[in-house]
Amino acid sequence: MRSHRLLWTALAVALAWPGPGAASPAGSAVVQEMLDGKELFIERRQARLKEKAFTPELVRTQNSRGQLGFVGGAAGRLNRFTQLRLGSTCFLLSSGQILVSGPQNGCTRSSRLSTRGTNYLVTLLDGGDSELVVLEGALEIQRLAEGRPLNEAPILVAGGNRVRLSSQGALLWQRPLTAADYAAILQGPLFQGFTAPLPGLAALEAFVQRRFPGVIAAPPRPAVSRDPLVETINRYRAQGGRPALQPLPAALAARNATYLAPVLERVLASGDCDHDRSLWDGFQNRMAASGNLMPTSEVIACPMPAGAWNPELIVSRWMGSALHNQILINRPKARAIDCVRLERSGRAAAICTLWSPVPR
Repeated sequence: MRSHRLLWTALAVALAWPGPGAASPAGSAVVQEMLDGKELFIERRQARLKEKAFTPELVRTQNSRGQLGFVGGAAGRLNRFTQLRLGSTCFLLSSGQILVSGPQNGCTRSSRLSTRGTNYLVTLLDGGDSELVVLEGALEIQRLAEGRPLNEAPILVAGGNRVRLSSQGALLWQRPLTAADYAAILQGPLFQGFTAPLPGLAALEAFVQRRFPGVIAAPPRPAVSRDPLVETINRYRAQGGRPALQPLPAALAARNATYLAPVLERVLASGDCDHDRSLWDGFQNRMAASGNLMPTSEVIACPMPAGAWNPELIVSRWMGSALHNQILINRPKARAIDCVRLERSGRAAAICTLWSPVPR
């Protein structure tokens, strides 16, 4: 019991110790996004979107990923099977992997990571070692012993470097990141599939583009297929005595395409004509909080050979489904529509989202 109390005392000191970096409190964090299911927990309870966690609560994922928004304005993306505890000036990572974007300090049992705003990745490895990747900016590492800073100079790691620390926080090696390293990270689980914004993404992209032009390719832009699908839907609506659905304003259409691009990629890759409900919920919540219109329904044109793409046939099949007919014709609050089509390897799929005024 005495050793247990000493351990928690040491951890409390580590979490509260201000360190030399700018203050970046981790006193609370809000759940901004969940992917691959809803296995994100605050203590023992399953978390909900927009739910807040407070110091000293434990936030953990199982076979899901998630994004937290810290009170200081930074964001943290948790990989699967990650666990951290919130503290007054840093979070304590005890297992897994986290990507931090923005001014947010972090801690492990043997190190404190101080930043004035950067993009960095922390991974706890089997055996107690840790790996830190500074994607952009700079990170100051201070060794800890029993939760207290050691009387030694901190290590400053510049952007574009990867370091390995021992379980006691000693520097084992430092290596520069290659173009292949960046490509693997940017195509990995802490970037792919997320739609919630990262505060430091623009700075990261500019940094990578300067060092390794071409690593960040222009994202594939799905074709916005407003005309054929929407005109056909509106013809059915006219036959049912419903007003035509209007096209989305350009800014909302761009955000809709950004949301739908990875969803459609996943639909085409899996062949499963469904989507991640947590992605849809997160998109709805973000749009409801930022404007006067929000997406309230969506219909999916399942993957088919691109050469057989036929909007008339697609819409007629929707109209033959009671649920789809209800969505497209009999929801009087619907005001606007946006359809996005994506083609890959000779196959195509599309999703149409219907938008309604945000309830006030």
